[in-house]
Amino acid sequence: MKPISRFDALCRCFAVAVVAGLVSALAAPALAATFGTVVPLGGQEADLALDETRGVLYAANFAGSRLDVVSLATLQANTALSVAPYPSSLAISPDAHFLLVAHFANFQAPTTAGNALTLIDLTSGGQQMFTLGDAPLGVAFGSDGLALVVTSTEFLLLDPLSGSIQVLNTISGVTANTLPVPPATFPPQISAASVAVSGDGNWIYGLTNTFYFRYDVRNQLISVVGYTSTPPQGPRVVSVSQDGSYFTAGWGLFSASGVLISQFANPSGALNVGSHAIDSVAGLIYAQIPQAQSSSGSSSTGPAPPILMVTDAENLTILDQLQLPENLAGKSLLNRARDTMFSISDSGIMILPVGSLNLYHRLQASLEDLLFLGNYCTPQAATQSVVISDPGGGATDFTISASVPGISVAPAVGTTPAIVQVTVNPQVFASQQGTVSAALQLSSQSAVNLPPAIRVLINNRAPQQRGTIVDVPGNLVDVLADPMRNRFYILRQDKNQVLVFDGTSFQQIATLATYNTPTQMAITFDQSSLLVGHDDSQLASAYDLNTLQPLPPIVFPPGHYPRSIASSGNATLAASRVAAPPNTIDRIDLVGRTAFTPTTLGPWENNININTVLSASPGGGSILAAMPDGNVMLYDATADSFVASRQDYQSLAGAFAASDYGFYVVDNYLLDSSLAPLGNLDASYGASSGFVFVAQNGVRTVVANPQSPGVIERVNPAQVQTMAPTATAEAPLTGQPGFAFTRTLAALSNGNAFVSLTVSGFTAIAWNYDASVAAPQIAQVVNAADFTPPVATGGLVTVWGTGLSPVNIATSEIPLPTALGESCLTVNGTPVPMLFVSPRQINAQLPFEVEGDASMVLYTPGGTSNILNFTVLPVAPSVFRSGVAGPQTGIPTVYRANSNQLVTNADPIHLGDAIVIYATGLGATTPPVATGFAASASVDAAAAVQPEVTLDGLTLPLYYADLAPSEVGVYQIKALVPGWAPTGMQLPLTISQGAASTTVTVRVIK
Repeated sequence: MKPISRFDALCRCFAVAVVAGLVSALAAPALAATFGTVVPLGGQEADLALDETRGVLYAANFAGSRLDVVSLATLQANTALSVAPYPSSLAISPDAHFLLVAHFANFQAPTTAGNALTLIDLTSGGQQMFTLGDAPLGVAFGSDGLALVVTSTEFLLLDPLSGSIQVLNTISGVTANTLPVPPATFPPQISAASVAVSGDGNWIYGLTNTFYFRYDVRNQLISVVGYTSTPPQGPRVVSVSQDGSYFTAGWGLFSASGVLISQFANPSGALNVGSHAIDSVAGLIYAQIPQAQSSSGSSSTGPAPPILMVTDAENLTILDQLQLPENLAGKSLLNRARDTMFSISDSGIMILPVGSLNLYHRLQASLEDLLFLGNYCTPQAATQSVVISDPGGGATDFTISASVPGISVAPAVGTTPAIVQVTVNPQVFASQQGTVSAALQLSSQSAVNLPPAIRVLINNRAPQQRGTIVDVPGNLVDVLADPMRNRFYILRQDKNQVLVFDGTSFQQIATLATYNTPTQMAITFDQSSLLVGHDDSQLASAYDLNTLQPLPPIVFPPGHYPRSIASSGNATLAASRVAAPPNTIDRIDLVGRTAFTPTTLGPWENNININTVLSASPGGGSILAAMPDGNVMLYDATADSFVASRQDYQSLAGAFAASDYGFYVVDNYLLDSSLAPLGNLDASYGASSGFVFVAQNGVRTVVANPQSPGVIERVNPAQVQTMAPTATAEAPLTGQPGFAFTRTLAALSNGNAFVSLTVSGFTAIAWNYDASVAAPQIAQVVNAADFTPPVATGGLVTVWGTGLSPVNIATSEIPLPTALGESCLTVNGTPVPMLFVSPRQINAQLPFEVEGDASMVLYTPGGTSNILNFTVLPVAPSVFRSGVAGPQTGIPTVYRANSNQLVTNADPIHLGDAIVIYATGLGATTPPVATGFAASASVDAAAAVQPEVTLDGLTLPLYYADLAPSEVGVYQIKALVPGWAPTGMQLPLTISQGAASTTVTVRVIK
């Protein structure tokens, strides 16, 4: 969407255009249950005032010439106050002594206008009327006990004690609606205004058809901003935070100075449908913002069901969605306890117990995604589990269904909490070598919320496909590698986040909050800051890359939305969507934290396509601008000007990139330093997705369709030649409606890998992905605790060898995957869950189903390994040697239970201590835990063969020997060292199970 400006320190008015952008939304199934109770009142309400002192709510019944009085105790309207015709706005004084009513009776001649104010003394019941010459738009009391009255021509200040009215300021250029109006015109469309006060009473904000205003109660100062808006600023409601530091008006969230922080996506602009209220203590905004109908939508489907969004007050991220019994239709108020929201609705007043959500049935899933990595190791059906629960802990019915055949769920119908097993039949997807994306849809007859679907991703790769898939849920729209730091950044648009990943482990290390609908990132030329542009904010987010802490945002000119940003050695530029076209290239002042619009782009008009993207060359010498209508432009940092502009193509989409060597890429086209075409890159493998220059050469990704494998290939710009096309594990992402260009490929600064945004999240592709790969060789299998040969069923093992994986990668995914880093391992044909892979080492868990003579085989892109024969014992206890104390490493993992400190010579066991030993290889458990799954934190899984623990020959009393909660293949043994145990520096501590045993030495003192 698009408005607005910032408030002037003095009272000035100026016009700012406002336009809302369109963002498509996924339809969700209707639910049977709704949230909120409607109190029918008859007629149509125009405004609300909450009188908690008397336990009532006043509602201005516009055409009924009355104030409906709703009891907060009974939630019924048994009484009403008769007032003059057309009450349109209400305000109650801070001491609850007075109720002020504005009457919008702005009739055209010859009918006499009846614009007026009524002041009601709530203590005595007396009423006093004040005639107004102009239409009143709204009223509100400040903390000083005076009432601000906004008319179509003036700001007035009413003293309820004396009845005096003074003029604070005048308003120019406002035309109020006149009566009568056509049928089916609602009160918000008639008065077309809303006024609200901050919780502390020190700030009053208002919204009309033509201006916003802010009133500083303590200093009696008015600031005004004129605006135009497409669609209109609806719903016609204003909500203010407790301290007045931010407010919502219509479909926008604004700072106190009037800067548009974020806006709700795709609003219809209806003045009389929807509402919002701010709970600034909890950092939440409750809002119903009706969506604009898609141009392709059928009117026969009728309006969408009314949904109350629970959003983050910082950036409007949607946290939950609740189905309402009917539309909200005007002002909303929160009570002092912030647990009840009162809203005007279609039939009267709706009571929304927002503080008691946990008492209502809701559904949530424990996972956003389920990724099934099929491969040449696992031809059998794969099963994963997801927990369906009610956030409030209640028993809530649910139904879960899959969007495509080949996916089964059990139970498909149940009551929360429930563990649902999701099984994929590999035969159904056997012909797919890319990733199939499906959905599990949740529904309920009693839940009031709309739970998001669970994404199911099914990948069946062939051995020649390169890359390691890392599941990252959400709508991912941009990836950027840090040129100085060993990490990379991904934009998750649906959650308004920058996800920060380590460049070696590919693990997420931080999450940074953006404003609404982030679109593209840029790193400043000094490599100290990360900037993020947005489609629904007139700010660019900024972060310190050394600390990953937020910096003050960049404030753009009114109505400018920075979608794409690039930083050169001389300027940081942004391609902005502008509320009132033309759309422009803006220039960022990093010191002043603002942006401004250059008059021209060199000799060319500053008038760009709305979907323009920018890309800076790595050395900062130039910035490429590419537009979907075929236009390309080039900014030269030395000249500090745009030096080239061409349109040689009818349309452009896909990848875009700039090099330091005079080459530029847009779509499948290679351009020179004048942006003249040098030639076309091979398009036989599909549409372009990502491109990155590496020194004087390039690497790109292309894709035929989302279900196929992608292709990565090297590019020689000098020869206009592509080389070594190689299939990737899954397809890279392609453009979306309104966002034709894609930046989906990044080259990590450590030279370890390329990161490609793909269907499931991202795929890490080895830097030398096209090099010949040697066949893997397995040399030895040992237990992962002390690296000795005895291994046991269900135990953790380490596999040594060469060529075991093309990349280093670890996983924290539970259950553990059976394919990791392009490698998969089998024992007796059974897939082995893996924790870590590298060229020389694999850490994995032996299946509980395997015992006795065993054969291990490893599959990688280099081929099939040798067969290693070894023996799997039923039990083979071994204590981990992963303890660290200062410079000392390799210490046995024995801990003093009372202090949770590692046992060392400096911190020995004391007589009477309980000790906890962490080990692997203790074999089967009761109850059993499935291979690859973590032990439950609530149900003990005891070793089926209980061990004996001795200290220098003395048997220690045993508390338990179980799988460690939330760990895979790790056991914990708790034993007591009695007061009569031996003492000494190097006493043998032995764990025995049947004929198997292991020994470590410990120090014991009195």
